[in-house]
Amino acid sequence: MAELWLDPARARRGGADLTRAGEAVTGRHAQAGAAIATASARRPWGRDDIGAAFEQQYRGYEEMVLRIWAGVGRRLADLGVDVVRSVEANQQTDAVSAARFDRVSDPRPRH
Repeated sequence: MAELWLDPARARRGGADLTRAGEAVTGRHAQAGAAIATASARRPWGRDDIGAAFEQQYRGYEEMVLRIWAGVGRRLADLGVDVVRSVEANQQTDAVSAARFDRVSDPRPRH
């Protein structure tokens, strides 16, 4: 059986850090990502044949990068919440298991 060593306070701090990192990524996406989308909507590369060809190739990549950027922020924040939830679940499981073990090892009869 594998043993899990867990420093609950440190793991909670790590989870909170992940959540804050996700929020920061999401905030940066909201600012810089919006600026990128606004700037590219003006099609600074022009509307001639070369600009149209660039637009056709560029737009899909821009949308994909902005979508992934937003997703990374959300996933980091979600992961932070999950880490904290996992710590709490592990501690609760340990407490319940310890109580059961204490009852099993207690030589006194239960009433």
